[in-house]
Parts: sequence; structure tokens; C-alpha cells
Amino acid sequence: VATIEYLVRLHEGQTTMTVPGGVEVPVETDDIDHFGNRRLRTVGELIQNQIRVGMSRMERVVRERMTTQDVEAITP
Repeated sequence: VATIEYLVRLHEGQTTMTVPGGVEVPVETDDIDHFGNRRLRTVGELIQNQIRVGMSRMERVVRERMTTQDVEAITP
């Protein structure tokens, strides 16, 4: 309920709202370009993504080769 009230006040252009307990809360939009709203990806996360892409490509190639080769010619 408080979320909907917040959105209504934001749409109306009000700058503050009072929540239960008498606390004044600022009503403001979020700046998506602000650096506080950005997240840096760690080196480990970047490597993990690259390995995932590489493994997916390799899986696709292996599956393709397994379907095109002769069954007797395939050795484990």
C-alpha cells in the first residue's frame, strides 16, 4: 500500500510523504545514469561469462559433429 501511495505522490509531483510513525520520506525519481546505480563486474565474473560462452560453443560443435559422423567411426 505504501508503494502505491509513493508512486501516486511521485506522479503528482509532491516532494515528501509522511509514513506511519510520523517520519517524513522524500519522494524523488531515481537517476539511472548516476554512478551509484552502476555495478562493476569483477574479473572473475567476466572470465566466468567468457568461459560459459566458450563451453556453449564447444557443446554445439560437438553435438553437430556427433550427428554428422558415422556411428561406427565414432570412438570414445
